[in-house]
Amino acid sequence: MSSTVLTNSNKLTQKSERKVRDSNIELLRILTICGVVVLHYNGTQAFNYVNENSFNYYLLLVLEGLCICAVNLFVLISGYFLSTNGKRRAIKAIELVVQVILMNLGSHLLIAIFSGKGTTLTDTLYASVPNNYFVAFYVTLYLISPYINILLSHLSDKQFGILVALSFVLFSLWPTLVDSISAVVGVSVPGVYTTNIGGSQNGYSVINFALMYLIGAYLRRKNFNFSKLKLLGVLVIIVALITGWQLLQPQIARAYCNPFVVALAVILFLLFKSISVKSKIINGLAKGAFTCFLLHGMLLPRIGIASIVNKNAFILLGHIIITVPLIFLICWACWWVYDKITAPIFKWIGKKLSFIDKIISLEE
Repeated sequence: MSSTVLTNSNKLTQKSERKVRDSNIELLRILTICGVVVLHYNGTQAFNYVNENSFNYYLLLVLEGLCICAVNLFVLISGYFLSTNGKRRAIKAIELVVQVILMNLGSHLLIAIFSGKGTTLTDTLYASVPNNYFVAFYVTLYLISPYINILLSHLSDKQFGILVALSFVLFSLWPTLVDSISAVVGVSVPGVYTTNIGGSQNGYSVINFALMYLIGAYLRRKNFNFSKLKLLGVLVIIVALITGWQLLQPQIARAYCNPFVVALAVILFLLFKSISVKSKIINGLAKGAFTCFLLHGMLLPRIGIASIVNKNAFILLGHIIITVPLIFLICWACWWVYDKITAPIFKWIGKKLSFIDKIISLEE
């Protein structure tokens, strides 16, 4: 991320394969990060102002249902590529953490300056903390994944399939079922969860990341190919189910561990995997995805969502179609400047830390 999950070229280590970044998957990364922006367009802004039960409200629910699998998709993509690669670089983890710190701090200071409210030393220090669950979980998975790969390599296809199925039942289906029943009866029974005594945590856990990694690795092993038409049909059905579920149990429907959300990530990945795309432009744009993940929250409150969300549905949809890619491009420009400044520094540090790479990697 930064490099690995969102921006890495995902070089494959199998000798029979060329080291080429697939533009179809890079396009999926771009659309997926745009999906994250849409989720926060909705969650932090639009849903707070839209008239409930209006057409626009249901439009936002559909978009939510389509985009809610974004985080799962990023991890699944990593599992697909990293599962055949035993090499890990310490600098990649460091790059992620450093970018979180610098982007958070930069955003905090810019807001403080342009808002005229200023800042305090305490607030500035807090903004310097790499407080990002995605990075914490991903770095954890990134570092231990070579050992996971070794274990998986000793499994037959059947055994691997059973492992994925069991993991799906235990870490997705069962927690979601317990969440749903608890919500209906109004009684919480934390001791029956398989993920955490505190409940499913809506999939915000390294367990859900591990599940998506396993699924990605299994898709790589089996190399499934399905009809695009069938995949699109299943996609429409799943989005409809998630959308309907939101009307009854919105938090559970939008949980990352929700079986439909997990399945949607798989369908989208398979759909884009079946598309042949070669584009240097797409590959270059995809490198800014992680920076967009970090910075888009600063831009969303400044695009007038509250004044748009209850206008004609075409105006709302047009606003989303225009502003979301625009936010991505602004963030990409920020990444480009950031990368020009930091890339030589990280390259130098990476060489100095090569001895750590030998410890954490399992390649000969």
